Amino acid sequence: MNHKDFTQKWLGLQDSNKFLKIVCGFLLFVNFILVIGVLNTEKLVILVPQGLSEQADIAQNKASEGYKKSWGMYAATLLGNITPENADFILESLNDMVTPDIKLLLNDQVRNDLDTLKEEKVSATFEIKKVSYEPETDKVFVTGKHWITGVGAKSSSSAQTFEFKIDIKNYSPIITNLALYEGEAKIVAVVKREAAKKQSQNDQEKLK
Repeated sequence: MNHKDFTQKWLGLQDSNKFLKIVCGFLLFVNFILVIGVLNTEKLVILVPQGLSEQADIAQNKASEGYKKSWGMYAATLLGNITPENADFILESLNDMVTPDIKLLLNDQVRNDLDTLKEEKVSATFEIKKVSYEPETDKVFVTGKHWITGVGAKSSSSAQTFEFKIDIKNYSPIITNLALYEGEAKIVAVVKREAAKKQSQNDQEKLK
C-alpha cells in the first residue's frame, strides 16, 4: 500500500467530514429558525362569506374588510327585521358579539321598538341595498330600505343606515360601536360636508 496516497485520502475524508458537519450545523440552525417562525406566526383563516363575492380573511385579533362587511350585513339583517316573535332569538344571537354597554342599549331599544309596533299595529322590515367599508374609520355601513306596513297592507319606506365598528378578539367579531339613522351612510366626506354646511349657516346667522 502506498502510504502517501493513503494519507492524502484520509486527510481528504477528514476535510470532507468537517465540511459536511458545517453544512449540517447550518441546516439545523435554519430549520430551528423556521420552526420558531412558524410557531410565532399568527394563524390566518380564509373564509368566503355568504352573500359577498369577495374573500374574507381573519386572524386572531384582526380581519379583512370582507369579513367585517359580512358580519355587519348579518347584524343589520337581524336588527332591521325584529318582530315580537323573533325578538328573543335576535337578542340571543347578538349577545356574544356586542360589548356589555351595547347589549344594554340593544335590550332597551328592542323593547321600545316592540312596544311601538304593538301600539301602532304595524310591522317593520329592512331590505339591504348597499354594504360598504371605510378604512379611515374602520366602520361598516349597511344601507337599505326600511319598510313600515300597517293595517290594510298600507306601507311606507325610508332610507336607513346601520353603522358598525367591528373588532376581532380570538377570531370572534365584537361590535364595539353601533348607530342607526335615516338616510345614507355618514362616511367621513359626508360628515365633513354636513359640518361645513352647519358652520356656514351659523356664520350667516351671526351676520344678521
